[in-house]
Amino acid sequence: MMQRLRQIAGILMIISSVTHVVQLQIYPREHHVIGAAGFGIIYLIIGIFLLRRNRLALWFGAILPSIGGILGIYRFFFLHPNPFSIFHVGIDLVVVPICIYGLIRK
Repeated sequence: MMQRLRQIAGILMIISSVTHVVQLQIYPREHHVIGAAGFGIIYLIIGIFLLRRNRLALWFGAILPSIGGILGIYRFFFLHPNPFSIFHVGIDLVVVPICIYGLIRK
């Protein structure tokens, strides 16, 4: 079961990475858009490592999307309300518990 959950988390992180970077094509290049694209690159790496069953990816998958989720909420309410922020926070709310569960299980 944990392998399937890791696959789900990995695929969600890769999808999130693409939608983070795509924002550079949709919105003006402001600091929060560039920051989101930077998180997208990091999320791609985490997603790939989650699919490869790397334990360190569980740590990064628990910590970095938590930070990204908080920043996404801040961005939505104070900088730039947009549907990407809602979508990304939703993915974070799935990925973080899966990674924490994987860390606790081992």
